[in-house]
Amino acid sequence: MESGFRELLEEFLLEARERAGEVEAQLLRLGRDDPTGQAAALARIKSELHTLKGNSGMMGFSELQAIAHGMEDQVAALSGDPGEVDALLERLDALRGGLDQVDLDGDPFDEPAASADEAVGGAARGQASDAGSISIGAKDDEAVADRESEDPSAVDLAGGGRRERGSSVRVPFSKIDHLVEVLAETLIYRNRLSDTVEALRREIALLGDLSPASERRLRDAAADVEAGRQSLDKTLDELQGEVTGLGMVPLQGLFRSLGRVVHDASRNEGKQVDLAIEGGETPIDRTLLEVAGDALGHLVRNAVVHGIETPEIRRLRGKRERGTVRLSAEIEAGEVRIEVADDGGGIDRERLRQKARASLGAESDQLAIETLIFEDGLTTRDATDLAAGRGVGLSAVQRAVERQGGRVQVASQEAVGSSFRLHLPVAAAIQRSLLVTVDDETYALPLQAIAESMRLDDDALHEIDRAEVVRWRGLLVPLIDLGMLFGTRAHRPAEGFVVVIEVNGRTRGLVIDGLSGIRDIVVKSLDSIVGQPPGIFGSTILGDGRVIMILDPAALVTHAPSRVEPTRSDRPHPPARSTSPLDPPPGA
Repeated sequence: MESGFRELLEEFLLEARERAGEVEAQLLRLGRDDPTGQAAALARIKSELHTLKGNSGMMGFSELQAIAHGMEDQVAALSGDPGEVDALLERLDALRGGLDQVDLDGDPFDEPAASADEAVGGAARGQASDAGSISIGAKDDEAVADRESEDPSAVDLAGGGRRERGSSVRVPFSKIDHLVEVLAETLIYRNRLSDTVEALRREIALLGDLSPASERRLRDAAADVEAGRQSLDKTLDELQGEVTGLGMVPLQGLFRSLGRVVHDASRNEGKQVDLAIEGGETPIDRTLLEVAGDALGHLVRNAVVHGIETPEIRRLRGKRERGTVRLSAEIEAGEVRIEVADDGGGIDRERLRQKARASLGAESDQLAIETLIFEDGLTTRDATDLAAGRGVGLSAVQRAVERQGGRVQVASQEAVGSSFRLHLPVAAAIQRSLLVTVDDETYALPLQAIAESMRLDDDALHEIDRAEVVRWRGLLVPLIDLGMLFGTRAHRPAEGFVVVIEVNGRTRGLVIDGLSGIRDIVVKSLDSIVGQPPGIFGSTILGDGRVIMILDPAALVTHAPSRVEPTRSDRPHPPARSTSPLDPPPGA
């Protein structure tokens, strides 16, 4: 295929998917807006379908052209029956499936069309495609997913003309990825420079045979190097923010695709639910977009299926018959926060407790409700169907988010509603971490999971069922000796530090030998040959060239605490008196 047609094909596919998304969003508005709003939605649908039909014909895709033409006829004959909108959405799924199957040979229907359930994942993958590029506009300073092009005046199918030369610069995502890698290497060298400057200052302090003048000149030179290093730090921090921003895409497209999930789930459940969106312009690292799409798909479906009540129950509770699922996003405190909230009945705590006791046993009583709902296999449904009932949705959300260094927070009030908040890092490749040492080995511990660090104090240690715990803020937190966990020692040291980590209501105290400071590290995945060692999720390179492991807080908080060797008399150790429950219990 000629490169010119390849570029035109990529442009067509990108724009067609955007127009299909707009058609879906406007179809979901029908029947909910006032007559003026419905008229505007119909006009927009007709315009988008007409353009889709024309562009498909221009590219020679007669099947896609026929689907768009048929949808135009269906829209023109709409009578207000909700079933007509469902039929149009099914035709739209067929059109999207055809777009997904368009390959470089130009055959749009080699395989069956994608199902409606794949819409959210497809939207996320479409925005974060490696074959695409980022388009940075000089006028509005917005970044949107675009196709790769070397022609600065590429054809604009949407407007029928050409983009103004110089108004934007298109940068392929592959080049941005390479730029991020170069920045990551630069950060490694910055860390190395910091270590060298610190070592130089220590060596100067030990010098005693120099004349005062020589010593003063040496110290002045070291001060100049330190000043230069600090300036470099400031510049690199700014550069890191700019480069990170280039690889980000707005959440608006993903949010809009979730409207279809709400529509399909509410029809299946016999409920009436609206989707409200705030903060769609919030950007997210494109490498995290698919994770966010999968997680939000589960959470939005969960809000409709489990959260929003039926119209009859809402009337009895004095609520409007139509429920609302609200999606909002913002960047705060160096992370992307996405919230899914509903105005439904809230979490049925007593029913969840009963289900938990039946599947998890008595130990479930020690876990908070906000932790229980993420337990694998736990569901309040009595039967499974296409929407829910197997208890894997929320646990899958939690695992996916935690693998990216994020976390999930839950809040619920009976008869008022529930909210799930995702906390995701702004940048997936660079992570702020605390360096800790254990038996002359250095590990990186993600900073967002750390609640507190303190010196190892025997007076604060207790034993429960031959497992060590530490008293912290009124709680007894199970201890994990990292040296014993990784097999570098057989017994806990008498001196050191305890770093308390907390993930989704679970806590552990990590016993370490020393703290080596906070660093921005470059996250590298582990080779498949290495596998996935317990408590480890990646690696990084320090400034001196050493490769160290990155600890996995989400896995560590579920690991059994370190055991205490039995006494010679083999008498059981009496448990420590405490009015606070162990959180979580030993062996959890």
